[in-house]
Amino acid sequence: MLGVVIGITAAAILALPAASLPVGRQEARFESCAPADTRTPQQIRRYLARRLKSSELSDLQIPFEADDDICELAAEVTAHAHDDRQRLAALRRYFKRRGFLEQYDRYGTRTARQVLQSGEGNCLSYANLFVAMARAAGLRAYYLDASEQLNEFGKSGSVLVRWGHVLVGVRIGPDWIAVEFDGRAGRARRYRVVSDLEAIADFYNNLGSELAWSGGASGGFGSGQAIRAYSMATRIDPGFARAWNNLGVALSRAGRQREAMSAYKSAIHVSPGFPAPRANLGHFLRKGGNPVAARRAYAKAVALAPGNAHYRYFLGRELLDAGQEDQAREQFMKGRQLDDSLFQIQLELARLHVKRAELRQAREAARRVLELVPGQRDARRLLDRLGHSK
Repeated sequence: MLGVVIGITAAAILALPAASLPVGRQEARFESCAPADTRTPQQIRRYLARRLKSSELSDLQIPFEADDDICELAAEVTAHAHDDRQRLAALRRYFKRRGFLEQYDRYGTRTARQVLQSGEGNCLSYANLFVAMARAAGLRAYYLDASEQLNEFGKSGSVLVRWGHVLVGVRIGPDWIAVEFDGRAGRARRYRVVSDLEAIADFYNNLGSELAWSGGASGGFGSGQAIRAYSMATRIDPGFARAWNNLGVALSRAGRQREAMSAYKSAIHVSPGFPAPRANLGHFLRKGGNPVAARRAYAKAVALAPGNAHYRYFLGRELLDAGQEDQAREQFMKGRQLDDSLFQIQLELARLHVKRAELRQAREAARRVLELVPGQRDARRLLDRLGHSK
């Protein structure tokens, strides 16, 4: 489902789709035990008629909508179950038997119907089918967001992707049972119950992110299709901060800077504790020649996410430009402790070590840069200048 991307050269933080897999049961702790808002697809379309254009409404995909085939399948799968727990167990067995998770596609966001046809999808896609079948079988099934607890970092060039996670919660009497799709069954965690509108918005947010990463004629971060998908997500659920943030990134890449700034501010307004739009706002202010405001934005991002090395790099870079060398060094050192594979921090520290005549440390940092990015020009020149001796 969700995630955050921090672009160093691209300088943008994007909340991206989630990834993930065996259905299992866990002890779950919920931020709110009140059921999230659930509505029928017909009710959802009537409700969204006030927010969407008629053409958008007619094309609206409700990812957990159960057609006749899904309803018939749910009835068949649970035919021999006598209560809700047995119905839930039957659905789990069906998912395992079909081998859906063996065809896991991290970048494949699909509706329930599409998953049933192809067998492929990511965690949100599998959740779509499970919710559709569970509700068709009479179970009280909801989406759960566990993205804050499941951070997986993977690099793609200068971009870091932080993947989030979505799963399903079924309420049987007073009990909540988490149905997991990432092989982490048996782990107690805290979940947030997600409304149906947010689940639909998240679906479009994922589609936008897939378009953003696809490149080509129709894709790319600033493509019209990505912008439309993110915009759709914000109008379906105006309180969905990740979509506002991503819309800002897409608009910025398209050169629509004022609209991008407005989107970042909307993300901050609806979710003051979400650090990504703070850092993106910092990038915007830095480019716009407002270093003091940029520094404040980066400092707020660090305060909200002190364990994020990229935010510390951004703040350290601003502090360095402002002549606050000691404070910048502190941010870079803390950033390196958090993630020693971030070559930009290693390079800044190498330069600072040279200024302080700490030549051994400078060489070590420069060599680490070359381990991470073979042939990196600045590190190579620095080593040539210092000599390669220890």
